[in-house]
Amino acid sequence: MLKFRIKLKEVLKDRGITQKKLEELSGVPQSKISNLCNNKFQELNINNIEKIAYALHIKDISILMGFEEE
Repeated sequence: MLKFRIKLKEVLKDRGITQKKLEELSGVPQSKISNLCNNKFQELNINNIEKIAYALHIKDISILMGFEEE
């Protein structure tokens, strides 16, 4: 079975960026970033994902999210 997962926590760790710093760079509230990092969301706000990707210079969305085997 496949499960959809946001990989933001790993991306931030790899790049040495805090959630608070990402809030400053992207304009997305830290509470929303925290929910994404912990994969606690009911639906995704595409606008926030775009802001985060732009702030982190991500052009390949698979770096940020994807399906994984459960």
